[in-house]
Amino acid sequence: MSLIPDQAKGVKLDMHQFQNGNDSLMALMSKKVDVAQVTYGHLVTALNQGSPVVAISGQINGGSDIILSNDMKDKVSPGNWKELSSYIKQKASDGAKLKIGANRGSSQDLQMRAQFSAEGIDVNKELDFVNISNPADFKNNLVNKQIDLVSAVEPFASGIILSNSGYHFAYPYDQPMSNLTNIILTRDDVIKSKSDALQQFVDANVEVVKSLKDDTKPWVDAIVAKTSLDKATAQRAVKNATPDYTIKLKSAEQVAKTLKDLGYVQKDVSGEVSSHVDYSFLAKATKQSETQLGK
Repeated sequence: MSLIPDQAKGVKLDMHQFQNGNDSLMALMSKKVDVAQVTYGHLVTALNQGSPVVAISGQINGGSDIILSNDMKDKVSPGNWKELSSYIKQKASDGAKLKIGANRGSSQDLQMRAQFSAEGIDVNKELDFVNISNPADFKNNLVNKQIDLVSAVEPFASGIILSNSGYHFAYPYDQPMSNLTNIILTRDDVIKSKSDALQQFVDANVEVVKSLKDDTKPWVDAIVAKTSLDKATAQRAVKNATPDYTIKLKSAEQVAKTLKDLGYVQKDVSGEVSSHVDYSFLAKATKQSETQLGK
C-alpha cells in the first residue's frame, strides 16, 4: 500500500496506517477512510453486518506459513502431513492437545483451519487454539513454548524461520480457499461521489502489482522501512506472496462458507458476495474482461 501514492496520477492519497485488518475495516465502515486494504474474511464480516462495502481490486495473495516449534523436529518432518496428523491425534488422545497459535479470523487462521480439515484433522476436538492478535508476538510464543505450531503471516513468518525460532512445515494453500489474502474495499457512497478518484487509485494499485511481478526490490525496501525486519527476511517473505489484482469470486464465496462453518459469522453470505464486487474499475485499468479478472 505504501507504494501506491508514487504511482497515483491526478489524485492525492491521504494514507492511514492501522494495527490490523479489523481496525482498517472499522475505519472504512465508519467513514473515516474511503478505501481500505483488508482480507477476504473482512469482506465477509462486513456483509454479515449489513455494511455497504464493495470490493474493487485484489492486491496480494499468499503470505501464510505453517511453522512448527523446534521441539517437534524429531517428530514431524517438513511437509509430511501424515506425520503431523498422527502426532496431533496421538496428543489429543493423551489429553495433551497441541497448542496452535493464530490471529483469529485472519487469512492465516482460516487457511490453516481449512487445511487441517482437508488433512482429516478435527479442528474442534483435536486442537487447542491460542489467539495471538499481534503477529510480532508469534516468535516469542514459539520460543517460550506457549504454542507448538503457528500459522504466521509474512514477513514475520520468515523472521521466525531465519532466526531458527521455529521451522517451516507447509504453506496452507491446498484447500478450497487457496491462497486468497488481501482485497481492496470501498463503500457504495464513495463509488457514487468519488468514482474518478477511485479509478485513479485502482489504476495506481494495478501499476504497483504489475511492477512487483517483475521487480520485488521496491517491495523489499518497503518492508525494511515499515518494519524492524532486515533485508534477508524481507527477501524471503516476498517469495511467499503473489501480486494479484484480480478478485477471485468463486474462492471469495468459499471464504464466506468457511467462515460460517467455523462459526466466525452468523450467516452464510456467499450468495451476496457477487453483488458486492465491482469489476468496472479493474476492467478500465487493465482493459481486461470481468471473466479475466476473476468473475
